[in-house]
Amino acid sequence: MNHWSTHQLTEYFAAVCEPQDERSAISTAVERAAEVLEAEVGAVLRDGRVEASWGFTPEGDLPAAPQTLDVPGLGEVYAAVARFSGGELLIGRAGDPLDAEERQLLQAMAQTLGLALQNITLLTTERRLASERLALLDSLREARHDSLTGLPTRVLFLELVAARSGATTTVLFIDLDRFKAVNDSLGHQAGDELLGLVAARLRDCLGPQDTAARIGGDEFAVLLADPDPDRAVLIARQLIDAIRRPFRIAGRDVFIGASIGVATCPGADPADLLGNADVAMYRAKKDGPGKVVVFEPAMHAEALARLTLNGDLQRALAQGEFRLQYQPLIRLATGAATGVEALIRWDKPGQGYVSPADFVPMAEETGLIADIGRWVLDTAGEQAALWRRTMPGLGLNVNVSGRQLTDPQFAADVQRMLARTGLPPAAVTLELTESVLMSDPRTAIACLTDLKSLGVAVAVDDFGTGYSSLSYLQQLPVDELKIDRAFISRAEPTREDLAVVRAVVELARTLRLRTVVEGIETEAQRRAMRRLGCDLGQGYHLCRPVHPADVPAALGLAAAD
Repeated sequence: MNHWSTHQLTEYFAAVCEPQDERSAISTAVERAAEVLEAEVGAVLRDGRVEASWGFTPEGDLPAAPQTLDVPGLGEVYAAVARFSGGELLIGRAGDPLDAEERQLLQAMAQTLGLALQNITLLTTERRLASERLALLDSLREARHDSLTGLPTRVLFLELVAARSGATTTVLFIDLDRFKAVNDSLGHQAGDELLGLVAARLRDCLGPQDTAARIGGDEFAVLLADPDPDRAVLIARQLIDAIRRPFRIAGRDVFIGASIGVATCPGADPADLLGNADVAMYRAKKDGPGKVVVFEPAMHAEALARLTLNGDLQRALAQGEFRLQYQPLIRLATGAATGVEALIRWDKPGQGYVSPADFVPMAEETGLIADIGRWVLDTAGEQAALWRRTMPGLGLNVNVSGRQLTDPQFAADVQRMLARTGLPPAAVTLELTESVLMSDPRTAIACLTDLKSLGVAVAVDDFGTGYSSLSYLQQLPVDELKIDRAFISRAEPTREDLAVVRAVVELARTLRLRTVVEGIETEAQRRAMRRLGCDLGQGYHLCRPVHPADVPAALGLAAAD
């Protein structure tokens, strides 16, 4: 055999260091050592266990520092062992045992292997730490930049506001209107695309020193370089106009809107300033779509009251504080009652009955209206089924909110109620306000079609106060128009009042819809509505809302009148 050299060890070291993992490096070390020393077998042991072998497969653990090895197919071979930090390099050769120089070479190879393994361990640790650093940087960036829109997140936005410590700062809080309807009808992918397009329009409306951010969901914020409140309101209106323009999503034009709150304060805490703008946004949303409201300190008290009301409503539902009253619908031609409308009341402990106008908007805002509406539907359905045992022709009208209409489970809720109570579908009329139906007519048509397939009737409530399009009204699968009480608010209706009601009645006849006039408070109003040909009427003059136990008597009295 040729004498070994530094060159051989250098090649050996390079070969062993080339793999990036220990197992491959150990396998390479065993094979190369056996080749250089012209040995038939080799192995590396660590903690007494065979880590890798070449030329044979050991059965069990090898003896410590063996002089010979019994190798299947070869018989007994001479063995030599060299230690390194953390293990041993072993080779077995048939024929002659290793001489002193070969043993020295084996020891050098073992030490080289030890160095290579240490190097691999260090490199592996470095790669892991580098990967962790990159992951940390990515997570930090992700925490500060929204992956969907590319805008700063709430975290970075608050940091940017904090960087203006001591200076007067103005922020806008933007909430999209009707975004949920897009998500529900076209899917989350369309919703994500819409958010990206909204972000682009926000950037286009802002100056180079202004900063837009996505706060979460369908909420955005803007930090203005110029704190002037008048400019802030102007920009807010420009943003609303930009968002109001149609977005092309999934091959169709999608219309949404925005409500914006504005807050300005010198040296305010960033979270408090953003919170103030958020409070103002809620006031804007309450005032109607497309509004801008500037924060005022008194709004905090309103926000606290709203928070308290939300908690009270959840408790009221859990503890059974809601009640139903029923107001008859009277056929004006005969004076007979044809059905009842279920009206929710809140019997609040220590306060008495709370008007629906004071709690229904909050229930709709928080989504609790879905649970409340389900309770109303089930309770009224069970009660109507009991009454129909003695009054088989009695109909039931139930009010439905916009959130309920777009709830994918609502049609199933109606179907379950009908099956459980045995009410015929034709006996049930679901009432939806004109504003709800016309805010997104296409979605409304789709939802109403599902309900109509169950056999129930649909009424347009508060008709005449919204902005109905006749083309959409023709397409809406409805059966009834309820004329808003505002048109007969005078004790003696004027010629103009009657002209409006007459137009609605004629429209309803053309579309083959029955009409109900609300708010009949005087005999003069009743006679006038009857002459105009209104089918049904409601109002205190005809019959007040009554508790369930009083309904049979009220219906009999109405018929007698």
